[in-house]
Amino acid sequence: MGGGAGMPRRIRTIGRNRSRPAGRTRALGRLGGALLLAAAIVLAAATSALASGITNAGDDLRDGWYPDEPSLTPQLVSGGSFGQLWSTTVDGQVYAQPLLANGTLLVATENNKVYGLDPATGAARWASPLNLGTPWKAADIGCGDLTPNIGVTATPVIDPATNTAYLTHKTYVSGSSGPARWFMDAIDVASGTEKAGFPVELAGSAQNHPTMTFQPTTELQRPGLLLLEGVVYAAFGSHCDFTPWQGWVFGVSTSGQVKARWVALPSGNGAGIWQSGSGLMSDGPGTLMIATGNGGAPTTATPGTSPPSNLAESIVRLAVQPDGTLKPVDFFAPFDAGTLDEWDADFASGGVTALNDQYFGTASVPHLAVAVGKAGYVYLLNRDELGGLKQGPGSGDKVVQRIGPYGGVWSRPGVWPGDGGWVYIPTASGGNSGSGSTGFLRVYQYGLSGTGQPTLSLQATSPDAFGFTSSATVITSDGTNSGSALVWVVWTPERSGVGAQLRAYDPIPVEGKPVLRWSAPVGTSAKFATPGVGAGRLYVGTRDGKVLGFGSPVTPLLTGSATNFPTTTVGNSSQRTLTLTATNTLTVTGLTASNSEFSVGTSTPPLPAQLSAGQTIKIPLTFTPTQAGLIGGSLSAETNQGTVSFALSGTGQAATAQLTVTPPVVSFGGTTVGGHLSGAATFRNVGGASLTINAIKLPVAPFGASGVPAVGSTIAPGGSATINVTFDPTTEGSFKGEIAMETTGGNGAIGLSGTAAPPGVLQIKNEHNEFGSVEVGKTATRSFTVTNAGGVAVTITKSKPPSGGAFAPTTSLAEGTTIAPGETLTETVAFTPTAAGPASTVWPINGNDTTGLHEVSFTGTGTAAQSSATFGKVSVGGSSDFFGVERKRVNRYVLSGGGSVTKLSVYLAPTGASGQQVLRG
Repeated sequence: MGGGAGMPRRIRTIGRNRSRPAGRTRALGRLGGALLLAAAIVLAAATSALASGITNAGDDLRDGWYPDEPSLTPQLVSGGSFGQLWSTTVDGQVYAQPLLANGTLLVATENNKVYGLDPATGAARWASPLNLGTPWKAADIGCGDLTPNIGVTATPVIDPATNTAYLTHKTYVSGSSGPARWFMDAIDVASGTEKAGFPVELAGSAQNHPTMTFQPTTELQRPGLLLLEGVVYAAFGSHCDFTPWQGWVFGVSTSGQVKARWVALPSGNGAGIWQSGSGLMSDGPGTLMIATGNGGAPTTATPGTSPPSNLAESIVRLAVQPDGTLKPVDFFAPFDAGTLDEWDADFASGGVTALNDQYFGTASVPHLAVAVGKAGYVYLLNRDELGGLKQGPGSGDKVVQRIGPYGGVWSRPGVWPGDGGWVYIPTASGGNSGSGSTGFLRVYQYGLSGTGQPTLSLQATSPDAFGFTSSATVITSDGTNSGSALVWVVWTPERSGVGAQLRAYDPIPVEGKPVLRWSAPVGTSAKFATPGVGAGRLYVGTRDGKVLGFGSPVTPLLTGSATNFPTTTVGNSSQRTLTLTATNTLTVTGLTASNSEFSVGTSTPPLPAQLSAGQTIKIPLTFTPTQAGLIGGSLSAETNQGTVSFALSGTGQAATAQLTVTPPVVSFGGTTVGGHLSGAATFRNVGGASLTINAIKLPVAPFGASGVPAVGSTIAPGGSATINVTFDPTTEGSFKGEIAMETTGGNGAIGLSGTAAPPGVLQIKNEHNEFGSVEVGKTATRSFTVTNAGGVAVTITKSKPPSGGAFAPTTSLAEGTTIAPGETLTETVAFTPTAAGPASTVWPINGNDTTGLHEVSFTGTGTAAQSSATFGKVSVGGSSDFFGVERKRVNRYVLSGGGSVTKLSVYLAPTGASGQQVLRG
């Protein structure tokens, strides 16, 4: 996913500076490894705010959480006084998320126009919009992904200290055709003027790979900008994957100097940084994280702290060096990154979101992140050790958790830490490219496993579908106060954006479904464009050149709900009745549907309908789809006091059979040789007629399939055939395959991938340990090593070190310890005999490998302690009582040595003037 082929590369989000609730911290944690010593990353708590700028998704963690919105309560939003406050027309499509700073709403468009608006009224704050120059035409390279013009696409970032907005724009070298150029601008938000030293051109060769030169014509700057310690970072991917293109990160100081030019590949094309518009993430000083797309994925097993030159299909941590350049210091890529490339199932179609350290994580894994992609898997990552490539069990993924697949994602996750922690991710399954596909809003709950590991679990799926290009979520709340939060999303029926809605959901699902609290039509949405938040309002930029402000108070003339029609076959019709209630005395003079798929019947009472406060009008509506897929629209009720609009939606079903497949790739993960993994491949008929299976292509070993429908069998409209697929490797290596189906409703295939490593093998060196003779009361030590000589991690299932005797361990090999492939642990046992004689013990050790029980033995012999005797002084010619025996001037006598009698030769020698003598022997 370079930002082009088969996927719209557009999304805008709004951010803003916000203070962190008391005690809230964000720490990066250790990255691990000596390579990080030069990274200049401060692994400590950050300052009192989650972002150094007013930014995409609310903060640098990119979680979409706005915790200082106490007025946007669920009761207010659904109470009748919340609604559209204003609509302002601007010149150009609005993909960048609107940002609110110091009372001015900043809006930038694809026609290179920048506006400063009053957030309460939508009125212009500046005398005129700032014109950044001629926008670049997408038709110049034939890319229909974002048309017609490319100007400002990424969400800017605002420095609140200087009230300066930094943004990028695309234009021509000269005139209105020919080669393109990219610039970074610095705009005074109060006046709408460019600041001195800007714009700065983004061009030149990469500092990490000097042979690579930036190609502005075929590059798109989509991810939201990041302000980090006086430098603004912007990332690039492709337009429709038209070459040449790579993933680039530029860093420009706030004084206008280009500090960083980093590229994700040493040669060729690929590794675009698109992220569906999600901003570059930072979780601490001197560090940022990116997600890269297709082309140039690493393939060789590599630890995370030794990033390779090719960094496509990866989450990459970049460290700011003392000279301002960027250096990769950690990375993670799915084990089958190359296969994801082949199946257009890119890992990084959404950005990486950090989970706030105050509310998520454990003592052993305190710093977490969530990453998503088009394959539909949700990854929970350890930000201190991202995981590298093929470093997990069976050469699979070394991650905290991987769940799914749940449908492809073109969106960053949204996070609310209240009530235990929740994650919200819209999906768009049903097609590898996402074209015409639909998905759902899925809600995940944070928790801990039985072993205390952080987990995410799917808790809810929206009952109605979400179309491709729906936005990421933003969450407003009064801190983590239960009952204060709402989850906001721009619901889009399909990639054109026509008939989009702004929706608000309760944060906690009920009976497996998110609860829709409020919705309103917004016209034609921009692809993946996220609503802005600020000052108790929501701001939505649209593809048809409008900015809409939603808030309170409004006095609606009529109240009613959105109308959703059942799935209806193209050419057929379904009916619903919309009931509207007057809030004061008025006359309804007209009822109009926004598009031809929806029609309005004769109301009750008929028009013109005079209504008093509290009276209702019932409006029969008919949905007659002309195409398959989600269809959105609106009903406008014209009155003698103004016009009110209400959202309409329905799903058209093709009259003929229509095959779709999910997921694009079944990624089995890693296992050992002789292991077994299973998954599911689903072939679904989304058409209105039965589908006949003409042929099935089954996978070859080590993949298998069961529950395969017979050739000639049918799948009913709305039905599906789910085939159980398996991975049973008999040799080590990485494997790929596919399962495919040919039908009367079209053909479809699903990729298969898996990897296998040799089993874990525990090897113990010095399994028999002999201490020899050790004097009673003294201590000797012996050590042995435990090595995992296999290809997958081994968990110690039994470890009973000796205790309570002469042998005692000085190290601990706890049960549950995981030993990575190639890892060696050293254990030590001390022998301290308490009595003379032999002693022995064993230390039984077992693991979940194939080597069985190991009994590490220890033997030794205690020997009697050797003591010396003090005889005192003996007078010449005198006698001494020695062991109860009086002796005079003896030359030989018996000496006890710890209880035994020993004969020694002794001599009397004068000691001096005193005439005393001592025994010497």
